[in-house]
Amino acid sequence: MHARSIFVLALLIICFCAGPLLGKSELPHEFEDLVPLYPSAQPVETRYTRDSVRVQFATNDTYERVLSFYAKALEEAGWLLLPVPSLGVIKAEKLESDKDDIHLTLTDASATQGHHPGFIIDLNYPGGRE
Repeated sequence: MHARSIFVLALLIICFCAGPLLGKSELPHEFEDLVPLYPSAQPVETRYTRDSVRVQFATNDTYERVLSFYAKALEEAGWLLLPVPSLGVIKAEKLESDKDDIHLTLTDASATQGHHPGFIIDLNYPGGRE
């Protein structure tokens, strides 16, 4: 192998491995269509199960500012905000005519032990994800 080829291969390996270490994560495709994105938020972790998607976002803004944004933006995007017994949580439901309803929960990531400042959005699909 030529020195240049080895250098390019090494650079690709470093970039591939460093992505998770730098705290970057890709957004699930359904987020772009369903969930308004908070302007200064960066996805840092994404987890999938058969019937849910969880994305943790980092932001320097206060959680109160995030809550205020989502209380308005979710309604404007067609989500029905649901009453919740605890402060600092938003629960919403998206009524889908051609499939099961989708449930959304927004929580403060810093309130969860071991998480960085930011917020978490959980999308739950009672009938399973596509």
